[in-house]
Amino acid sequence: MYVSASNKRYLLGLLYLRRKYRQAKKVRQHWVHPLLTVRYLEGSFYTLFEKLRKDNSKFFNYFRMSIDTFDFIVERLLNSIKHQNTPIRACIPPKEMVAVTIRYLASGATFTDMHYYYRIGISTISKTVRLVCNSLWNLLKDEFLPQPTEETWQRIADNFKKSAQFLNCLGAIDGKHIRVNRFPHSGSMNLNYKGAVCCFLRLSQPR
Repeated sequence: MYVSASNKRYLLGLLYLRRKYRQAKKVRQHWVHPLLTVRYLEGSFYTLFEKLRKDNSKFFNYFRMSIDTFDFIVERLLNSIKHQNTPIRACIPPKEMVAVTIRYLASGATFTDMHYYYRIGISTISKTVRLVCNSLWNLLKDEFLPQPTEETWQRIADNFKKSAQFLNCLGAIDGKHIRVNRFPHSGSMNLNYKGAVCCFLRLSQPR
């Protein structure tokens, strides 16, 4: 296909502008965004956490767990999630990491929402939630979710039969819709009844 000299110059100009635009997007405007520099003054952990600890019901409503349970989690995860401060940046304290993760799980908020509430970068929140959740599972699974035995299943079934008149029932299932980015080629597979793209997290509660 023949392309005239003027069209070539036009296409080259478009390619040049496209490259400059992409390069400009990659340039960081701030080493640390001003919104994040006021974390100790305006972040939810520093403005709200200690106030919530003075009221058990408010604390439970916010984190969906008691103060004792929260403190237990922090104590058990302390050595696995704490980091060493550097001369350039101070690490997020373990208690704040747990608070961010538990609030994220309890509220169903997005990482962007948490970014504004806690004044922590979105990528940092993502890494924090992943680290805390992995540590929770690795350190506590054997203690709180041991491999069920035949006797365990029978006891659970007996409890459901006694309390709910359900025969051969091994657990009650509930769930929560967590908003996610649309998966490639998923179509409407992950749409919930409100039209939002969600992952449905199912929870089983044996008795």
